[in-house]
Amino acid sequence: MIQNAPEQPAADIRDPMSRHAFLSSHRALAVCTREFSRLADELIGAAKVFAREQDLDVPTVRKSPDRCIVQLGPVALTVAWLRNGSDSPAAGELLAIVWRGIIAPRGDHLPERLSARHVPPVPVQVWEETLVPSATSEASWHWHPVDLTREGYASPELAARCLDQLRIALDAMPRVEDA
Repeated sequence: MIQNAPEQPAADIRDPMSRHAFLSSHRALAVCTREFSRLADELIGAAKVFAREQDLDVPTVRKSPDRCIVQLGPVALTVAWLRNGSDSPAAGELLAIVWRGIIAPRGDHLPERLSARHVPPVPVQVWEETLVPSATSEASWHWHPVDLTREGYASPELAARCLDQLRIALDAMPRVEDA
């Protein structure tokens, strides 16, 4: 008969060995891809709802496997998964930045004439956070601030946090009054 295994305490995400064991696995790469996609989808959905509630234009969205840009009027949010020399999630970082300015132009085609060309002002960063994944299994996946001292965020929670920062940046913009 097989004896029951002794109970082991839950792994501490601040312990680099337990954090890297799962995150260095091939399975973690698939989980990281799904979690980034979940984060991006949450951001896009929440931004569309916010724009509709505030009677704003539909956000301009640019999404790729490792990057998501949400342009909401005069402010934008970029979220990018940065690979640091390998595909291992243990070596990567998630960078979230809120900008004042145009990051994702609408894509209108303009002829290449100097007189018709409008150069928008350079975007200015107003908020930034770098996060790292922490997980000992797929079920425990969280995005943590780099120092791992604060509680981590599930992907929907991080999306809400980023959208809150985007709202703050939008509220800080001067309103253009109708003439």
